[in-house]
Parts: sequence; C-alpha cells; structure tokens
Amino acid sequence: MSYLKSISILLLLGALSFSTQAQSFKWGIKGGISTPDVKPDDLNLLKINNIKDSLSIKLTDANYGWHAGAFVQIGLGKFFIQPEVVFNSSSSTYNVKALKLGNFIDSVRNESYKNLDVPIMLGLKFGTLRLNGGPVGHVNLNSTSDLASIPGVTTTFNRLEWGYQAGLGLDFGGLGLDLRYEGNFSDYADHIVVGNNTFAFSKKPTRLILSMAISF
Repeated sequence: MSYLKSISILLLLGALSFSTQAQSFKWGIKGGISTPDVKPDDLNLLKINNIKDSLSIKLTDANYGWHAGAFVQIGLGKFFIQPEVVFNSSSSTYNVKALKLGNFIDSVRNESYKNLDVPIMLGLKFGTLRLNGGPVGHVNLNSTSDLASIPGVTTTFNRLEWGYQAGLGLDFGGLGLDLRYEGNFSDYADHIVVGNNTFAFSKKPTRLILSMAISF
C-alpha cells in the first residue's frame, strides 16, 4: 500500500502548508468505544483434517474496543484538515477444537490488539455538523495471541496496516461527538499462520467508532 503512504505524506505536507493560511486552529483530546462488524456466517476461520489429526479455529467473539488520543484541527472557511494520534485497544476470542493422536482438545483462546492509530481526516463544516473522511494507519504496539501456543500455529502481526475512516460529527462549543465507519485493506485474521499457510476470513475488518472530544 505504498500509494497510501504517499497520500498520507502529501496530506501531512498539505496540512503544514494549509496551517500558514488557516483561519482557525484548535487542538483537543478524544476517547470512546468501537464495535467490530463480524457476522456469524464469517466466523469459521480454519479447518484442517487428515487421517490422524484435525484442527478447527473459530472466531466466537470480536469484542468491543476502546480508544483515547489527541487531535489538531486546522480550518479555512468550511474546509478543515484534522490529523489525530489515537491509542486503540481491542480483543477477540477463538474456540479451538483439535484431535491430536486420538486426544481431543477443546479450548478458548484470546487475542489482544494494541495499536497506535493515525487518521488524517479531511472535512467540511456546516454549522455544528462536520462531514469528514481520510486514510488511517494502524501501528502495532503490542498485540498478543494465545493461538501461538498451539503446535504448528504462529501469529505474525504486521508492523503497519492501512485503512480508511469516514463519518460525521457534531460540535457543541468545546464538546464534539463523532461517529465513523472504518474499513481496512487487509483480511481479518491474516496474521494467523498454520505451517507455511496463511489463513484469513474472506472479508476485511470493519468497525463503527463512537468518540467524544474536548477541544481547546
């Protein structure tokens, strides 16, 4: 996704140039929750069978996450650009069923994801209403997985992944409320490797993000 990196760099350079002509500038803090969009039909991740062994890994729950961070907003008329730096934490739960040399193993395994998200939002203001969208980079800080303790299974998290966010916001003085939809360009669970094979859902992770912000 090198083109996304180029777009993000251009947006940052544009923000610096835009700030010299800005009519308004504010900064603030934000926080909130997110809910992943994973349906029951999407849950079966992996199933391997042979004569002696079988292994099934199934996502049972993609849990609510939380986030907190800071932003700056540079405005020129109705148009604005808003870079953000946000710490994001979420988790998933998997059910593992395995047959190893005649012994059944049934266990619950958890994964936790801790990322530094860097959205670069472009938008328009219409009174108290804001419409915005832009690219977001997810920098892996400390993601862990219990699945890695299963023989033959490894988990490799990418250092940087890319996606996008779009949504709307409402401003009430120094308080702001945002609802965004986030999509990503990598498949769900493509960090799970069994042997030399990488497995993933046939869909890309999406989520709804609700945030409250205080600006100064």
